[in-house]
Amino acid sequence: MARPRLVSDDAILDATRQVLAELGPTKLTLAAVGARVGLAPPTLMQRFGSKRGLLLASAARSPLMVLHGVEEADGRNTSPLATLRDFALTAVAHIKHREELGNGLGFVQLDVADPEFRQHALAQSAAIVDSCTRLYRAAQEAGELRPDTDVPALARHTLVCFNGALQVWAVNGWGSLTEFLTEQLDLMISPYLVRQ
Repeated sequence: MARPRLVSDDAILDATRQVLAELGPTKLTLAAVGARVGLAPPTLMQRFGSKRGLLLASAARSPLMVLHGVEEADGRNTSPLATLRDFALTAVAHIKHREELGNGLGFVQLDVADPEFRQHALAQSAAIVDSCTRLYRAAQEAGELRPDTDVPALARHTLVCFNGALQVWAVNGWGSLTEFLTEQLDLMISPYLVRQ
């Protein structure tokens, strides 16, 4: 009979994200992740097969984390646009230093070069765009957003704005990340707002 797992896969994948932020994908080791959760590297090998398997599992979880984050933000807000801002800011609230984003950008190399990682990156992008589309349509119905807004285009633009803001801030470090991202989102959405 197999022994029960004392450390869940979710806890391991949370630790993986923390180590990725600190070290990036190249320097991440099974030992570093294992040390965070009290597991030996061979145990992680049994569960995920390899470092690549662990990173793929982390990437596969990203679209679900987007949907969960939007759902939580939705529960805290009554306005669809407030939900969108809340989700975006909550998603980056843990990032305090530009180096953390730089290490995360190292993962983009895997997304571009490796078809398996790219599949998960595309699913994460789709989850963001689909969630933004839903929230923008709800904002139109609530009278927050102009009825003539091209919602699919604005949703894609939001993904570009979000990812672009992260990269620009990683290089320039203008103010806090949450302040910078708020400014960029507000500038992007402003032309589409219904003026009271």
